[in-house]
Amino acid sequence: MFTLTQDAVEAIQDWRRRDERPSAVFRVDVRLGGCRGFKLFFDLEDAPAADDLVVEADGVRVVVQEDGAPLVAGAILDYEDSYRGQGFRLANPRARNACGCGTSFMADYPDQAAPEDDLQIVGDAPAPV
Repeated sequence: MFTLTQDAVEAIQDWRRRDERPSAVFRVDVRLGGCRGFKLFFDLEDAPAADDLVVEADGVRVVVQEDGAPLVAGAILDYEDSYRGQGFRLANPRARNACGCGTSFMADYPDQAAPEDDLQIVGDAPAPV
């Protein structure tokens, strides 16, 4: 399960409008690297790749590469715009240790299958159907 806050939904929708790409997908990309082992990247792309898990809610499609999905299973994607900074944040229960940058984390790769492609919106938005 991957959870998306209403703030994240709105930030993705705003980004797509600004880029004039209303059907773009939002990628949560987990790569080897960073100071803790894995690094997160967020981007808009025109379409999902063949090996992506695609989940959709409230008109927003989020994609995660299948082999990276277990590393962020159960995470909450949020968007923060405060005195501390502006950007997407991922609260990841799989992370054992994280860097101060907020995008690098340490996690053990689970020995289980990738999570089901399911997405929830938390907050004021209705749950996806």
